[in-house]
Amino acid sequence: MEDEKDSPRGRLYLMRGLWEGELELEQSVIDPLSRCLDCRACESACPSGVPYGELLEKTRGIILENTPQSLKERFLRNLLLKGLFRYTSMMTAASRILKIYAATGLPKFITKTFIGKLLPKSFVFQQHLLPNCSGESFKRKYADQILSPVFPEKTQHTVQNRKSKIRVGLFSGCIMDVSESAIHESTLTLLRHFGCEVVVPGNQGCCGALHVHSGDRKTAREFALKNLAAFEPRHFDAIITNAAGCGAQLKEYHHLFSDGTNGSEQDWVGFENKVIDILEFLSRFPELLESLSWREDQDIVLYDAPCHLMHAQKVDENPRQLLNSLPGVKLVPLKESNWCCGSAGIYNLVQPDLSRDVLKRKTESVRQTLTENPKAKTIITGNPGCLYQIRAGIRSENI
Repeated sequence: MEDEKDSPRGRLYLMRGLWEGELELEQSVIDPLSRCLDCRACESACPSGVPYGELLEKTRGIILENTPQSLKERFLRNLLLKGLFRYTSMMTAASRILKIYAATGLPKFITKTFIGKLLPKSFVFQQHLLPNCSGESFKRKYADQILSPVFPEKTQHTVQNRKSKIRVGLFSGCIMDVSESAIHESTLTLLRHFGCEVVVPGNQGCCGALHVHSGDRKTAREFALKNLAAFEPRHFDAIITNAAGCGAQLKEYHHLFSDGTNGSEQDWVGFENKVIDILEFLSRFPELLESLSWREDQDIVLYDAPCHLMHAQKVDENPRQLLNSLPGVKLVPLKESNWCCGSAGIYNLVQPDLSRDVLKRKTESVRQTLTENPKAKTIITGNPGCLYQIRAGIRSENI
């Protein structure tokens, strides 16, 4: 898009025009703001430190409150944002349905046979996007249990030399709570092997990131207060996340209450200071990483930097240093790893064509990197939306 209104600077002019009453809420103003990925890359590039993401999300809240939504947007908002993501029981039920659907073989039949050529491309692509659903809730499985450290023989001496035990809360989210369960299980195992006492609060919920991105600040505030009540009274040393989008949102809850709304009196800064991504957390304990047992054969991996880890949380070097330090791992730079994959919350659902245009650049970067490093078998990223999107792109392009 070459229109100035679709640039960060152009969108900032539009936002200011709306706030100062110089512009009306008309489609020519709304569309450029809706087309933004909210990837926050412009924040990393901006020498003035303009909080673009915060400004955009507040503006989208104004747009949502004052303009009618399309039928598609209302359907997705009511089904996903106000329905599934709010209730663990509904997320679990949806996960079971998708697990059964995947077991029938229909997704592969649609994408691998001539049938796919007869169906809309968007529908076929959505088959590639489907997550690996577990059919059960991770947080319900471990709800409020005090999971003590489990010491592998090699780490026991190293961990026990630590002066005090670290007590952490593990944030499970909404989508990750019922899909890709191996990631949560691995996170839990690593934390316990590192000598942490881990608790998965059973009354935690969705972080609200997707709601904030789409302008639904009211629902996001409800989730913020719910998660504060779930984690804060337990006095954790750290709140661990393994999803970049969730971590960024948890660290920015205070933005939702900056206008003095109900809940602004809470200690949001104290809560946010405890939130840390698992990759950043693990990088603080190099001596423990060295003491664990590792595979002998070397795995060549590519690292994709999630936008909301790199740009929103300003965490970039830690994951790379961590991966580089692991025995048996050779990290190869992914070309344009800082380029957005196009997932951007539910952007790939509400703006599917633009999303796939962005994804094409990402998959081409993957293709070029793999061509130069044919032995690479693994791509690592730190966000579920990025995982689903990049995996879908690779599958659809037969990379």
